[in-house]
Amino acid sequence: MLNELILSSPGRVFVSINGFDIYNYGVIMALALLAGTLVSNYLADKSGRFFKGIFIDIAPFLVISGIIGARVWYCLINYEQYVLFPFEILNLRTGGMSIHGAILGGFIALLVYAKIKNISIISLCDYASPGLILGQAIGRWGNFFNNEAFGIPYDGFLKLYIPPAMRPYGFTENSFFHPAFLYESLADLILFVVLFYVLTVKTNMKPGTSALIYLTGYSFIRFFVELIRIDSTLSIIGLPFPAFVSLIIFTISIIIFISNLIKVYK
Repeated sequence: MLNELILSSPGRVFVSINGFDIYNYGVIMALALLAGTLVSNYLADKSGRFFKGIFIDIAPFLVISGIIGARVWYCLINYEQYVLFPFEILNLRTGGMSIHGAILGGFIALLVYAKIKNISIISLCDYASPGLILGQAIGRWGNFFNNEAFGIPYDGFLKLYIPPAMRPYGFTENSFFHPAFLYESLADLILFVVLFYVLTVKTNMKPGTSALIYLTGYSFIRFFVELIRIDSTLSIIGLPFPAFVSLIIFTISIIIFISNLIKVYK
């Protein structure tokens, strides 16, 4: 009988070529971006609302804008790590990205693209949402290889082993932690299924519904996952900064949902 299941990172390096390391984090991020783009493009093509291959066309802009937003946001909320070594901001291979920054950066790219092509930004966001959440579900495994984004100490059935050198101050005597990255990845997959269903079965729903479900669902997931993580360096009103941002997005999204329902049944 299996008494416990221990997760342990095999290391950060995927392969080394002539002394140049290619990191697992980068490979995972590339897979996440590819999968997300293909899924959103498939759903958009299937809907018949856009020209064929729209998300393939916009992908380079989304990727660049999303990466810039993710990195800048991460560095701002973890500024203490980069004040003394500012050139490390450009070192993306070892991790350090924020999904809230990526969402903001991606939205800016969508907004500009929609304006240029005269396309509904709300509809674009609807079809970007399932690809985004799928990419997030895959991308969380980059945290696994980097030994990051883990939770409080935990010695139950499913646990994550963190090497001594990667344990934060105050937890050096603890070997096992909650695999917070896994919790979020699995929850993201469930949300992806919901969004995929909405856009393939409930095709008559009001524009913006899929995007609102994404914002509400992911904010809910991230809020509770953040409460068990121990790697946040910035807090507001006693909450980790990502949890605080998620709470704001969740609240605004719920208000918009309720407002839309009132309009429908008025």
